[in-house]
Amino acid sequence: IWYLNKVRSGKLPAIELNDKIITESDDIISALEEEFGLLGSSISSDKLYKIRKLEREIFRSWCNWLCIKSFSFIDSSFRKNSFMDCIKKLEELLSFSDSGFIDPSKTTREKTSPGTGDIIFIPYIERINASLIYYKGFNLRERYSYIDKWLTLFENSSTYRATQGDF
Repeated sequence: IWYLNKVRSGKLPAIELNDKIITESDDIISALEEEFGLLGSSISSDKLYKIRKLEREIFRSWCNWLCIKSFSFIDSSFRKNSFMDCIKKLEELLSFSDSGFIDPSKTTREKTSPGTGDIIFIPYIERINASLIYYKGFNLRERYSYIDKWLTLFENSSTYRATQGDF
C-alpha cells in the first residue's frame, strides 16, 4: 500500500528523485543522467538509438519463437532462425568491444563498467536465456561466446548479483 501511496498508478518501474515520482523508463534514465552524469552513452544518443532498436528486434523475434504457436516444423524453424539472425547481431556487436560491454562506461579509477546500453539490454537477455533453456532447450551462453562473456562480466559485479533475475 505504501507503493500505491507514492505511485498512484502502480506502474513499474518508478523512482522518486528530488521529491518527484518518475514512472517512464526513458524519463527515469534521463533524470538519473541529469542528476548523476552519464553512464556510457546518453539515453538520447544516436548510438543508443541503434542499440535500443536492436534490443527491440531481438525481443520481437524471441517472442515470436517462444510465444506464438507454430503449426509446422518449417514455421518453427523459421522463427528459430529469425531469432538466431537477430541475436547474432548482438554477438557481433559484442565481438568488437574491447571491454566486453555494449556501451562501456569508465569509472574514475579507469575501471570499465556497463553503460546505459548494457543496462537496457540485461533484463531482456536474462529473460531470453532462462526461457529458451527451459522451453526450447536452447542455451544462449553455449552458442554465443561473446554473449556469455558479457553475462559473466555482469555476474562478476556484486551490484548486478543483488538485482539479477532468479533463474
